[in-house]
Amino acid sequence: MNALSLENIEPRMGRNRYRHHFSRHLLGVARYLQNTMMTALHQQYGHEHLRLSFSPYIILLGEGDKRLTDLAEILGISRQACNQAAKQVVAAGYIDRIADPEDGRAKQLTLSSHGIKLRRDGLHIVAELDQQLAKIIDGSRILDASKSLRRISHRHSLSLASQRNDANADTSMAGLLPRLSDYTLKRLMELTREKGHPGLKLRFGQVLGLIGPSGGRIQKIAAIQDVSKQAISAIGTELENLGYLQRKTDPSDARQVVLIFTDHGEKLITDSIISGNELEAEFAEIIGQAALKRLDATLQDLYFGLELEQGIFDTGSEAEIILLAHQLQQRLGEQGSKALATLLLCPTEYAR
Repeated sequence: MNALSLENIEPRMGRNRYRHHFSRHLLGVARYLQNTMMTALHQQYGHEHLRLSFSPYIILLGEGDKRLTDLAEILGISRQACNQAAKQVVAAGYIDRIADPEDGRAKQLTLSSHGIKLRRDGLHIVAELDQQLAKIIDGSRILDASKSLRRISHRHSLSLASQRNDANADTSMAGLLPRLSDYTLKRLMELTREKGHPGLKLRFGQVLGLIGPSGGRIQKIAAIQDVSKQAISAIGTELENLGYLQRKTDPSDARQVVLIFTDHGEKLITDSIISGNELEAEFAEIIGQAALKRLDATLQDLYFGLELEQGIFDTGSEAEIILLAHQLQQRLGEQGSKALATLLLCPTEYAR
């Protein structure tokens, strides 16, 4: 039977709901903003050694010098983990260790001149990105969405900027959305693990979310995530071992393979949709159902306006036709469906 036959419709409809889901739109737009910002900082501003993980340290130290212990407490991580991360930022030249003016035996962390420039460059890019988004949808909707994102971020203590510093980062969609996406991904993982998927890891999201109806091609997934093919292949192998994916020969290129969902993987998709609904309900408790509906509409319009992940989910008109046919068959019944088919194939029969 054809791969697009009706027996495969329900999984496809599930993935269609997965694509048209609030959390997917949020994560997709956030990933676009992160990748665009990092590319600009690397290529236009010369920050070649910058990593995404440096962001919280640059923002927090932009408020003023801090001890390592204070940074760890704010970030909610151990002092040891904070020290390891801080060493990387120091090595990249963005922060320095200086003597604590209140205790000569202790050290503080402070932004270096290079770090101050990075912070300034980042705020400039954030403003440019907001302007870019406002060309896709009305600027008033961007402001409204940013207000909702800020309320959610504050509730979960995700907003790192103070009232007097980095105000743009704390009020703009480009500044808020990436931080909220980290929380969203972690929370979705927690909720989905509870539904019988204890082996899920955060890094699996790099692959699972980019497998469409016709499977996922490692090279394309790596390009979207801006990581190596080897990294994506390794995650794919882990997911195979857990029973979520299998590899098959790419029908369009016998030299390549595609990652496709197993039945267990399809169950994971269904459970992740339910988890996403639960997360939406949590956000609605913070900002209200009406505000969440507006936020969802804004993120969806940006997601499709930016043409994100088109190559992953857009598999041609045949799949859309079969989905539509299945929906119409359920609505019209057998006789109504036959009448519609006759009308489409032989319109002159009804003109007589």
